[in-house]
Amino acid sequence: MRITALLMHRSLGRTAFPAFVVLILLNTLLRSMAWRHEWMWAVYQYNFTVMLLGPLLAGVAGWEGYRLARARSFLTSHQRPVAMLSAAWGALFAWCTAAFALGLLIVLAVVAFSGTPVVIGLPEVVTPLPALGLLALECAAGLVAGWLARSKLVAPLAAVTVFLASLLLYAGDLSAFVTVGGATGSLIGLRPKLGTQASQVIFYCLATVLAVALGAWLATWYRSPRWPVIVLAAVLSLGSAVYLATRSPLYLEARPGDVVCSGSHPQVCLGRSYEHFEPHVRKNLAPYVQAVESIGLRAPASFQQGAQSSSPNAGELSLDTITGSKEPLLDAFLGTYYGSRCELIPGSAVEKDYSNARYWLAQAVGDTTEDDPVVDPALVKGTPKQRENIVRSAFRGLMACHG
Repeated sequence: MRITALLMHRSLGRTAFPAFVVLILLNTLLRSMAWRHEWMWAVYQYNFTVMLLGPLLAGVAGWEGYRLARARSFLTSHQRPVAMLSAAWGALFAWCTAAFALGLLIVLAVVAFSGTPVVIGLPEVVTPLPALGLLALECAAGLVAGWLARSKLVAPLAAVTVFLASLLLYAGDLSAFVTVGGATGSLIGLRPKLGTQASQVIFYCLATVLAVALGAWLATWYRSPRWPVIVLAAVLSLGSAVYLATRSPLYLEARPGDVVCSGSHPQVCLGRSYEHFEPHVRKNLAPYVQAVESIGLRAPASFQQGAQSSSPNAGELSLDTITGSKEPLLDAFLGTYYGSRCELIPGSAVEKDYSNARYWLAQAVGDTTEDDPVVDPALVKGTPKQRENIVRSAFRGLMACHG
């Protein structure tokens, strides 16, 4: 502990701490913050920071390993390489973890100040652990590389190698070894698979122990009596790696109870962290419901966030349709009458029905309309009776596409 405390003060991680923080903040706050209404999405997306933070940490660790290697003769003569490497790794990882935790607190503060209800469960709590485990392994790899190579070039080479390896693994069949976060869309109704996360953490921990122990063992020119520990760590690491590589490539699973439904005519189903938007969504839906019912059509019975697709009686609510104005609802509402069996081929009857229905619905609710040559001229300048007949025919054509 005294060695670790000393290295915490003299560690290169202390010097690099501001760089860690700046990198995290730039990567987090200068990108889209659509996640600010969801705790799980915010945490899972934040984990993707390790794709940049990991290479930087590996480079810093490589330089720290080189610094330690200058006292290698003294350390090996006193049989202390394991203790020193472990302490150096602990100090570096502690500084990086502090930066990671600071960034995570800022992300959570953004979510809280966005008015998002506090709905945090076990999935949100454990989700950062795989990211920290990956950072621990990358830190150990860089440190041991610098320790063994005893060269300044290890630092940039470690950073570049970790970055390229992360990209290759992320884009390939072995993505489970580096995919610890990152989501381009809402995670309402979804959560990371706990089994996959546990497998990742176990592999990262075993591989980290193996890297540090192997680095210390090689430095003593194979004279260490601890070789059985090396063999055991290698076998366990290999076994956990094989298990992780053979798991399902799908990293998310359904999260029961994450969507709450309320009201009727229509029923609105939102994620728990979006429940406070329910009056806003219902107010925006009202003009569309009134418009279709005014011509004798039945309005959709429900609208649900997280739905995979619209159906004849249920609409899909996206993030824009929940948090934005009512304009994005136009296509979402119209989508409940239009199925995927018929394509909007230019010049087809379906395209004309869609254009007529969309023009009329936009006009009926007060949205902006644009000149469209496909729209029936009678819908623009015809009598009310003519317009109603055209609209009815258009909606019938769209509903036929549901099959």
